[in-house]
Amino acid sequence: MYKFFTLLVIMMLSCFALHAQSIEGTVQDKASGTSVPGASILIKERPGSGTMSDSEGKFSIVLRSGETLVVKMIGYKSFQRQFTKVQDGQHVDVKLEAGVTLDEIMITASLANSRSKKAIGTNVDHIDAAAIVAKSNPSSLADLVNGRISGAQVYNTNGKVGMPIRFDIRSAATFSMERDPLIFIDGVRYNNNNTADVNSSQEAMSALNDLPMNDIASIDVIKGPAAAASYGAEAANGVVIIQTKRGLNGKKGIAINAKYTGGFSELANKYDQYVNNDALNDFFARGVQNQFYANLSAKLDQSNSLFFSANSNRTSGTIPGNKDNRQTFRAGYDLTKDRFKLAFTAGYVKGKLNIPQSASGRDDAIWNLMRDRTPWPFLTEEAWKSIEKSYTNDRITGSLKLNYTFPFEIKMESLVGLDLNYIDGLNYLPYGYLVGTNKTGTKQISDRRNQNLNWDVKLSRNFVLNSKWQLNLALLSQLTEAKERVNGISVRNFAVPGISNISSAAEILGTTDTKFEKRTHGIYGEAFLSYNDQLFINAGLRRDVSNMIGRNVASIWYPTVSVAYNVKAFGFLEGKIDEWKLRAAYGESGRLPYPNDAQTAYLVENSSFGTLVRPLRKGNPDIKPERTGEFEIGTDISFFKQRLSFTYYQQHTRDAIVYTTLLPSLGWPSSLSGDYPENVGEIKGKGIEVTYNSRVFTSSNQKHSLDLFVIFNHQSNKVINSGGRDIINTVNLIREGLPAFAFYTGVSEGAIFNSGGVYTGAKESGPQVLGKPFPTYHGSFGFNLQLINNLNLQSLFTYSQGAKVYNISNRNVASQGTNFKASEDLKAQLATQTPGTADYISTANELSKYAGPRGNFIEKADFIRLSNLTLSYDLGAWAKKQSNGVLKNCVVSITGNNLWLTTNYGGIEPQIDSQGGSKRSRGISYLSSDWTAVPAPRTYALSLNIGF
Repeated sequence: MYKFFTLLVIMMLSCFALHAQSIEGTVQDKASGTSVPGASILIKERPGSGTMSDSEGKFSIVLRSGETLVVKMIGYKSFQRQFTKVQDGQHVDVKLEAGVTLDEIMITASLANSRSKKAIGTNVDHIDAAAIVAKSNPSSLADLVNGRISGAQVYNTNGKVGMPIRFDIRSAATFSMERDPLIFIDGVRYNNNNTADVNSSQEAMSALNDLPMNDIASIDVIKGPAAAASYGAEAANGVVIIQTKRGLNGKKGIAINAKYTGGFSELANKYDQYVNNDALNDFFARGVQNQFYANLSAKLDQSNSLFFSANSNRTSGTIPGNKDNRQTFRAGYDLTKDRFKLAFTAGYVKGKLNIPQSASGRDDAIWNLMRDRTPWPFLTEEAWKSIEKSYTNDRITGSLKLNYTFPFEIKMESLVGLDLNYIDGLNYLPYGYLVGTNKTGTKQISDRRNQNLNWDVKLSRNFVLNSKWQLNLALLSQLTEAKERVNGISVRNFAVPGISNISSAAEILGTTDTKFEKRTHGIYGEAFLSYNDQLFINAGLRRDVSNMIGRNVASIWYPTVSVAYNVKAFGFLEGKIDEWKLRAAYGESGRLPYPNDAQTAYLVENSSFGTLVRPLRKGNPDIKPERTGEFEIGTDISFFKQRLSFTYYQQHTRDAIVYTTLLPSLGWPSSLSGDYPENVGEIKGKGIEVTYNSRVFTSSNQKHSLDLFVIFNHQSNKVINSGGRDIINTVNLIREGLPAFAFYTGVSEGAIFNSGGVYTGAKESGPQVLGKPFPTYHGSFGFNLQLINNLNLQSLFTYSQGAKVYNISNRNVASQGTNFKASEDLKAQLATQTPGTADYISTANELSKYAGPRGNFIEKADFIRLSNLTLSYDLGAWAKKQSNGVLKNCVVSITGNNLWLTTNYGGIEPQIDSQGGSKRSRGISYLSSDWTAVPAPRTYALSLNIGF
């Protein structure tokens, strides 16, 4: 029997040998010819069998006749070849072409690397911006991002064009007012600070207004320290990585694309809470947009590609005089030659933004229309129209990236990024118009120079340990430098009409000359270990030094570690689950101290007693960056055309900066009370992010389909330590045991009557907690309907629940004016009733709810909004036929933004903030306040997108 089985095995092996042969091969990059180590070598007909290319790109595998060889590598298109007959010792040259498959999207995983999404242990969201913009018309980066990523709300804080964008990312576990993420565009560290040199922060000019949406190829959003640790001491708010369009891939040729967008905007929801609503509603104008965009992509040969684009955008807003005129030019060049790669990008922006004064002050248009039944009580409409507030800006951005592969496959990458922004501000009231007590004119000008520079150098090496394991090591140095210089002067009282130069003014009100410089250097090391293209382990450590931290703090370390495991379905799950990834990560990053927190300064003054040295500012030589650690765990699973992503995270912020009181006994004046920075704050946050995508229906001929998606987020935070004291600004409070920036103020407890029973005002309670400015739940949902292959209808709804807004507008009108309908109706009713009666007392108690206490106007701000609806029709096949192949594509689309809103908020717009998108401010200010802000408009746009 033993001999029989031995003979049988020999016969089987002989039979296999007749049909299976060992082949050898090399895997190379098609463009450069360099070897590609670590590529997966698979046999399609025999899942689970395979090997990997070695450090020189070589491999050997046993293949049978009729089987298909498959070669995969992250960042390359898959290679397949069927062998009808295999010869022993046969050599195969595999040339991989750069690119990715649909199920292998490349994501910015860290500062050091981009990787396939399956290899990343954190929830990094990727937006295919080019595909979205090709079929719709987002008016700002907020329109493009909001509702398309989990864990974040992104919106314009004011409804005028060119306004700031507010980012609320994850649990908001910080005391800081600086909440903007880091933004990189083609590797350039972008200066995204808003400019408010001649106006309020609510109506500042957004730096992100300088980037045309049509130029963006993709956006990666890193939402927390677990993923952003490699970016160091300024990345606790997250990182947004924007890649612009590049030249053609593949065959030699030229492609030209042109797009025209025309549209208009209008007041989305009518004011109805006032006695005289007509004057306010009629004030808003119909805004107009005209945008022309064109780009050229070229593949000159196998090594060279080019990209050029030009964009002209003229937009007016719903406030009369609000205009944005902007021209943008961008260019890109890519060279790949053997082991050398070069990528160059340059952009230039020329713009002018007119921002008429309409919010946050006595001389604002909306306040003058809200306050009294008779509009314009403080100045005439003509005087308001005469005021010019504007910014002109020139911006140059550029990056140069050089890659070279040395012997032994050691890769070096060096990138230099530059962002130069010159901004001139003007606030001018001509002679002859009365504003306040001035009728002889005023003028304020500012001259701002912003400069950002970053220089990254990286060395990396991939090691193929065996057929299953490989290790990638990377070491990176990053230097960032930001400089700001602002000069300004403010004058008044011009001698005669028509002359407005600064020297002709009789009085100088003030001058400014401020400088700011921030320098940070970080070194980041990373080890990335993978097993069988299934298990991925990443560990990294960053060390930062900065001139923003105290002199006694040598450096700060930020660790990160993540694991991603791609489960292979087995048993009854096999064939039902297409993809299943488990992931976990931990990382730390920070927020730098405010400028001058570390510096002590004195003021030298001359007096009759001689030279005096007066304390000006007390710095802390031990001040450190705020540090946020984040633990994240989650899973991504695809099954039966459904895709589910779940993430749970916890954030722990320590060393939060709290500004404490200086003791006068130590020689510091009481005017500096509450101005000394210390790292004593601590706050924790947590949240859940769920994303669900479903293919609900596909027709038998594959021409019709319906997809649904839902994003659900839950978030919360709690202050653990605030230095043993309450920190409050107006209505926002930092207190141990409460959410950060909780609303805290008094409310009306009932009416107060005089001795004759006449209502005289409201009794105000002591301060109490009245909610928080951040929602507990928020997210989005919508559908994508495809009909007859060409017609596409997309919708995007956004929602929020649990946040509150301080409605300063209604409070001020109710307590100072005569136009708030709810209180005016009660006043009229009270006038018909007899003091002392039950009816009079009841009406007076109701009227007291609209009295001065701020807490009466801390209002719920839940909402559901139809943020976007787009109908597009692809005429590509028809256009190509009609033009004999000259036209390659043609898409017509109609887009509506902010089409519908339902809310329990008593104002006109629940998603608003008078502080603007970010505030570089010591200590806390107030968040989520509606101070006569311009509501988000409803916009409609028609676009024609054609390609040659």
